[in-house]
Amino acid sequence: MGADAGRIFVDSLSRANSGSSTEIMTTCEGMDMTAIGRQAIVERIQAIAEWRREREFQDMLGLGPEVAERSRRSATGLEELATLVASLPEDDERIAALERVAFSGEIFTPGATLLTELGRFRFHDAEQDVDAFIAQMVALAERDLEEMGLWGGAQVEGDNPWRANWTANWEEEEEDW
Repeated sequence: MGADAGRIFVDSLSRANSGSSTEIMTTCEGMDMTAIGRQAIVERIQAIAEWRREREFQDMLGLGPEVAERSRRSATGLEELATLVASLPEDDERIAALERVAFSGEIFTPGATLLTELGRFRFHDAEQDVDAFIAQMVALAERDLEEMGLWGGAQVEGDNPWRANWTANWEEEEEDW
């Protein structure tokens, strides 16, 4: 990631998390990829928790107190999840696995399935285990990676119309039409 792109990313994170770009930049300086990756995951989870807190008030007005309570419970669970991820040891294999399958450079880019399940964390199941969910995050990210670009689902070998299985040969002679 170029320096300007990194600053833009950091500035957008700081606006999303109501922090300052200086705090986030300082946090990332001198870190290895696992530490940066863990920080990116934590910030994304915190952003989803913030959305859940906002959603709680919308739910109270629209869907009622029961749904608002579930949104509150989900936001609290997400904050607990972010705290656990932040405290994981440097050599935690789950963070390394997420870095392999759900990152673009230093940016945590979870797919649709993982984002959906993060947004639903403890919404339906108040007893959802935080530590077990981190392992589930890896499985969901791997599934998202497998499904990337497979809009029609699994295809018969060699018959995937959405994936190029040919290469252009620019050296061929032109044919007369």
